[in-house]
Amino acid sequence: MKVFDLIAQYQSSYLTFKELEEELKSLFAKLLTLNNISFLQIESRIKSLPSFLDKVYRLISADKNIEYIFHDIVGIRLITYYSEDVDKITELIESFFKIHSKNSEYETHKRAPNQFGYSSIHYKISLSPETSRYPTLAKFKDIVFEVQVRTVAQHTWATIDHKIRYKTADEIPHDIQRQIFQLSALFELADRQFLDIKKKLEQQSRADLERYKQGDSTVKINALTLEWFFKTNQDIIRSIVDDAKRIGFKETTIQHDPNSIRYLLVLFQRVGIVNMGELEELFKTVRVKGAAIMENIYKIISSESIISIDYPFPVILLIIITIRLRLTTLNAIEFDDVIKELLGV
Repeated sequence: MKVFDLIAQYQSSYLTFKELEEELKSLFAKLLTLNNISFLQIESRIKSLPSFLDKVYRLISADKNIEYIFHDIVGIRLITYYSEDVDKITELIESFFKIHSKNSEYETHKRAPNQFGYSSIHYKISLSPETSRYPTLAKFKDIVFEVQVRTVAQHTWATIDHKIRYKTADEIPHDIQRQIFQLSALFELADRQFLDIKKKLEQQSRADLERYKQGDSTVKINALTLEWFFKTNQDIIRSIVDDAKRIGFKETTIQHDPNSIRYLLVLFQRVGIVNMGELEELFKTVRVKGAAIMENIYKIISSESIISIDYPFPVILLIIITIRLRLTTLNAIEFDDVIKELLGV
């Protein structure tokens, strides 16, 4: 294929690649959330025309077949927190997509003991026949795209390393190369230490959960105790959801994915709820006052022409924040003003 034909193909397909990029970001976010895999961010890119032409030039110079260069036009990068999450994501990718290639030379556990440097898992994949049956994805079924999976530490190292190495066209002196590899070893150590800390904290959280199950309400709120509270208090949750539906709210579900649980933990901390006993007392107040608060919230939303379904978190959180603020520092403020302040209206 001639270079000008490749350029024409790139330009004619660009809008399709752009659509695929957006669909993939949404798809991966849903997959990771549904599988309870925490992630820092999902990056995406479409290879620019200059980068595309550089790739063409390098392939031609090496006398390689250039029929397959479109396989990395669309790229997705999944950045997670811990190395064990990388393993979970690779299993998910290999079960959900059609794998065309996997570059495993970057995997840390396959290196020699004295070898350090760039780490990342690279895939070239396409939608599986089952996935491509979805109406929004069907037209992308034959497109191969690239996916990279990294931890935060791996991503930080790769970004800095790329900046250093490509800053100059000169060969990097031996002593500076050695310094670079020393740093890479530290990043790998950081990954291991982060995972070790995570496991120790999880062990403590499991111990707190067992204490809470035994009736100790003084234990601090964590992801496990919060999950258990929601699981064992479905009657309260259900009554709030039913009231919300009756009043007119549409988004009334309680989410339990890792990101929303993390948000809830931060929220409770900010409003001064530290242990499970305080949370239980708060929900007793929610049971009594929740419906009236929702009525006022819905009235304000309607008068301000705000669509309730657009809220980024369930209405129950507005109730909790409103109650907590009134019980602590905002007793002098009118009730409607509190709600307006929370809603930003």
